[in-house]
Amino acid sequence: MMGRSTTLNGFAVRREEDQSRRLVLVRAGAGFFFLVALAGLIWWLLSSGAFEVKRVESGSYRYTEATALEAVFGEFIGQNIWTLASDDIAAAVVALPWVRDVRVLRSLPNDIQLDFREWTPLLMVEPITIEGRVYDRLVLLEDGRLLSFPEHLLLPALPVLVGVRPVRQGDDPTLRLPVELTSQLLELIFSIEDAGLESTHPVDFVVARSEGFAIVLQDEQGSLLVGREEFGSRIQRYMTARDHVGLGLVYDLRFKDRITVREEY
Repeated sequence: MMGRSTTLNGFAVRREEDQSRRLVLVRAGAGFFFLVALAGLIWWLLSSGAFEVKRVESGSYRYTEATALEAVFGEFIGQNIWTLASDDIAAAVVALPWVRDVRVLRSLPNDIQLDFREWTPLLMVEPITIEGRVYDRLVLLEDGRLLSFPEHLLLPALPVLVGVRPVRQGDDPTLRLPVELTSQLLELIFSIEDAGLESTHPVDFVVARSEGFAIVLQDEQGSLLVGREEFGSRIQRYMTARDHVGLGLVYDLRFKDRITVREEY
């Protein structure tokens, strides 16, 4: 198709087609140089020593072993801050036993900052012997794992879990409680907290029995039989009636809308 022409001093001049071609060439050249510059910038960012990680920092922590944490941090030193994936950094830190979750922040040009939470012990576990080894500092975490409480810390004043047998899953050396038992225990622990039981009647032991769980109160104030379900309503029933019953008794809360009381035996 012929391009349109204009008349200048009596001569026909074909202009529009030439201008369009030049414009296309200029744009193509500009795009090419932009891509070259962008590629050069990316190459510099990914290869320059200016972006090598020199420092990894974390907030305060309590249970995690310092040497193990420093060893993980050491894996990141010297790597390019742009090529280190946040997911990979988080996975390496969360692999430490006490780390629950982590948030990764980059501080250009050389620093990585980690903000992580640790698991909180919920119960102590009575001393047990497994394969000839004595475990006397085990604590239960919310995910069902049993970890040895750090030796450099004083044992926490937590209720002691009695009457359970830890298990291992496959080749995993970590001790755990059976899944069903873990879910029941978590529900029980949170029900104790919600009812405010420990604020008035501190708990000494949580005992796993064939008929369900028993909560043994400190200073021989008695035991609560709560079975394996509806812990919240059962504990609340005791909290409502506690001023009207004697101390040092067994309070059976497993039957709806009533408390059966008997002496300890």
